[in-house]
Amino acid sequence: MTAVKTLCHWLLRRGLLYLALVAAFALSPFVLNAWHAADGARGRYETLEGAAQSLTAGFPALQAEFDRERDAAAQAGSIVLKARIDRVGGELAKERADPPGSDFAAMLGGGARGLGANEARKLRIVLLERELEALQRAQDLAKVRERPQQLRQDYARLRPPCVAAITALRTYERTWLGRVNTLVDGDRHKALAKRRADTCGPAYRALQALQDRRALDAARSRAEAAFEATGADLGGDLERALQPLQAATQDARTAWRGTLREKLRLWAEEWHLQDVLWGAFKVLLLIIAMPYLIRLLFWFVFAPMAQRRPAIRLSVPGGAGRAIEPAERSTTSVAVRLVAGEELLVRQDYLQTTSHAGSKSTRWLLDWHHPLSSIATGLTFLTRIRGEGEVTTVSAVRDPFAEVTVLALPEGASCVLQPRALAAAAQPAVRPLRITSHWRLFSLNAWLTLQLRYLVFHGPCRLVIKGGRGVRVERAERGRVFGQAQLVGFSADLAYSVARTETFWPYFLGREQLFKDKVEAGEGVLVIEEAPMAGRGRGEGGKGLEGAFDVVTKAFGM
Repeated sequence: MTAVKTLCHWLLRRGLLYLALVAAFALSPFVLNAWHAADGARGRYETLEGAAQSLTAGFPALQAEFDRERDAAAQAGSIVLKARIDRVGGELAKERADPPGSDFAAMLGGGARGLGANEARKLRIVLLERELEALQRAQDLAKVRERPQQLRQDYARLRPPCVAAITALRTYERTWLGRVNTLVDGDRHKALAKRRADTCGPAYRALQALQDRRALDAARSRAEAAFEATGADLGGDLERALQPLQAATQDARTAWRGTLREKLRLWAEEWHLQDVLWGAFKVLLLIIAMPYLIRLLFWFVFAPMAQRRPAIRLSVPGGAGRAIEPAERSTTSVAVRLVAGEELLVRQDYLQTTSHAGSKSTRWLLDWHHPLSSIATGLTFLTRIRGEGEVTTVSAVRDPFAEVTVLALPEGASCVLQPRALAAAAQPAVRPLRITSHWRLFSLNAWLTLQLRYLVFHGPCRLVIKGGRGVRVERAERGRVFGQAQLVGFSADLAYSVARTETFWPYFLGREQLFKDKVEAGEGVLVIEEAPMAGRGRGEGGKGLEGAFDVVTKAFGM
């Protein structure tokens, strides 16, 4: 049956491992795709954002260069401006020969970098158009500034022919033939009049335009206003160029923030997960190291102090007058024969066999002066047996590890004993067993051994003591050291204290307790349980409520 159970456990563990591997292989493509998708979305977002930042960062330099060209154009002449117009027009024609495509086509063909390059080309074309327009307006302004000089030159060039034509016409009109032709409107007169009109008309108009300052100023103001308008709203051109990039950047950012990995990262940032994990890690290290630090403190500081403190000595009037003889070796059962005037009180689960003729009744508590101790240690509803010569077999009927032995306390003898170790007690019927309490609240050794009260059993009586895997009753001789859980009783004349465990590393690693019990300075006996944890399973002791109950019962000497 055990082999089948082990095989089932092995198959179950391997089956769970197989399912975990299947889940890992099934989910790994999804996890990898999600991871790569997050990387791709982040890369697109960063590229678009970098392109927008590059355009924004480079625009001040472009605007400064445009302003320098514009200022230089404002001071240049029309002939120089014509050469510049031809150069900029050629560059613009070259850019327009291979025009940038749509944003969708650029995004589809070159991705985020293609979209950024496409918008940069659009902005360059716009700036070239603005520069060409500024040069043309500067040329118009230069022509307006050059207009008065040009008019003077034209008037100076046209005035001599005009004067010659007027002189010729007047000279002809003074002759008699001229007078006749004038009256009859002859051809010669007409030709001379037409020559005067053709040569003087442009000269008169040039002179009139030169003298009309208001018209010249108005034309110059219009040209200057048109030139100044060419430098306005460059920021708007940048914003229009950035709009597709910003829209694509926002879409890429939304897609990136929507990935599972980015959601986890944002959640970690929102909850300060890194700080929380680091703080928890430091607390974890402190928690792990704290027991070892405490053990070092106790080993090197408190343990030597405790060993120097006075031992516990119980003052029992008349209790140390008689020596207690060691008991026989414990066995699974003992037979208790009653003498005249004696009765036996035995636990229900330790009553194996009894004689038919004896008188039997129920004893509610072992000691009415200590009811709580009797209840807590299970010494209730005891079977009371009376009858001279009656033999009762005391043995554990439920605990397979328990063994028992009989410890006899003569008149005047006393023994400290934990009631939990008592299986039965034989006492005089007219003189019940006497139990006294002794508190040691102000003793450091009492607190270190977690036993603040000691219950002393006084003779005459015979005590049937039980223990896991047996009970050993031996003499203290020159002193004995043993585990704290092993000692269940000792003679009242002994000095009871603690001693630091012999080896450091087992204690430091948590395999041994710091203190062990020590008795010395007396000729009494010790009652030692061989295996206190026998029958409790694989643990070192009780846990939870059971462990707390064990601590309380030990503190109260039970």
